[in-house]
Amino acid sequence: MEPMQPREWRTQPCGGLVEEHSLLLEQAVEKVVLFAQKIGVTPTEIISLLDSGMSITELLAYLESKRSGIA
Repeated sequence: MEPMQPREWRTQPCGGLVEEHSLLLEQAVEKVVLFAQKIGVTPTEIISLLDSGMSITELLAYLESKRSGIA
């Protein structure tokens, strides 16, 4: 059996796991965006940082350092 292609797995029945994971991801993104906005980083800036190659881990570290006044 060949592995499924990225779009294919989203359409395969799997007991609601895809929907559950999508919801969890959406909630996590909302929390990161709200946290960033509280410290003065806009969603557009977040997208720009990620588009420039920053990883999620690096983004979180950057936001934390900005919150604590290091950045």
